[in-house]
Amino acid sequence: MDLLANHHRAGRRFEALDLIEEGDRVAVRLGVTDPEWSGRGETYKVFTFAADEAVLLEDCVDRDDALAKLAAG
Repeated sequence: MDLLANHHRAGRRFEALDLIEEGDRVAVRLGVTDPEWSGRGETYKVFTFAADEAVLLEDCVDRDDALAKLAAG
C-alpha cells in the first residue's frame, strides 16, 4: 500500500473505474494519470482484505488476469 502512496506523492493519480468483488478480494480497474505522460493509462489490481485492512495488493496484466486471481483466491 505504501507504493500507491508514493505514486500519489509523485503526482500520479488513480481513479477507480470498475470494481469486481469476490469474498474478501476486490479487483479494481484503475485509470492512471501522471504529469509526465501525454495520455491516460489503465491497470488492474487485486486487493485482499482482512480485518478491514488491505493485506495484499497484486498487479494484473489485464481484466482476465484479475478475474483469474479472484477465482484462485
